[in-house]
Amino acid sequence: MWCARPSILLACILSALPVSALAGFLAHGSEIHFIRGHDYFAFHSEYALKGGKQTYGFQANYPDEVFNRIFDERHDRFVGFGPEGNATLTVDESLKADVERTLGTAMRLNMGGYEERVLCYASSRPGDDTVALFTLSKCPENCQRVSEIQVRAKKREVRVLDKCGRVPGVHAGLATESGLRLGMTAAEAEAVLGKPQHIQKGLQGIMWFYAASVSVAMSGEEAWRRGFPLLERRPDPDNPGSVGFDKFIVLWLRGERVCAWRVWLDWGL
Repeated sequence: MWCARPSILLACILSALPVSALAGFLAHGSEIHFIRGHDYFAFHSEYALKGGKQTYGFQANYPDEVFNRIFDERHDRFVGFGPEGNATLTVDESLKADVERTLGTAMRLNMGGYEERVLCYASSRPGDDTVALFTLSKCPENCQRVSEIQVRAKKREVRVLDKCGRVPGVHAGLATESGLRLGMTAAEAEAVLGKPQHIQKGLQGIMWFYAASVSVAMSGEEAWRRGFPLLERRPDPDNPGSVGFDKFIVLWLRGERVCAWRVWLDWGL
């Protein structure tokens, strides 16, 4: 397919992306305006961990294949929650009420600074050391939507463990629909996500980073659905007013096996 002008190039890029990578953006009338070819990302990956104050930054380049892998919505759907192990909770779709209906009520934790909106659950199953953390979107004005889910193999790494709910619905068998899970090998993780864009030693193992960004003209329906009705961005060719949308996936590996992972979607609202 031949692409020349920017508008035609964008159409070519969008047509090359799988429906699954775009469904969440387009299902409610939003429009993708721009897929960035590279960005610098900096964020706190270890805010929930003891001593986790460091900011990690890296320059990411992502051609179509990398963008497709990162924005694959199967990474966002975490399966296996609940006493029967049959509940799914989804990043950027599930609400606080969905989490509490599945795992029980929990106190919203003050993690300090930007992350003052975390729900924490630790496994109550004998011999199971798993913990799951859910970050709610943009508190205090909108504390309903789950913007991040993180699963860790070691309770003792979490600095707010004494405040986490103990429940049977969190366990070592949690996974994503894409196949991310605790204990998978580095080769298995790479088969799911591709080569990491950045690797760095962290507090609790070697960290693999993945990130990508798009700009979206948010529809009125989408703005209401996300709890920000005043942030509608009507498509305008001359002034799109796009909302930046970032997605991050971080894996922690110890001894060449995954000991934790997180998936986070940030609309930059």
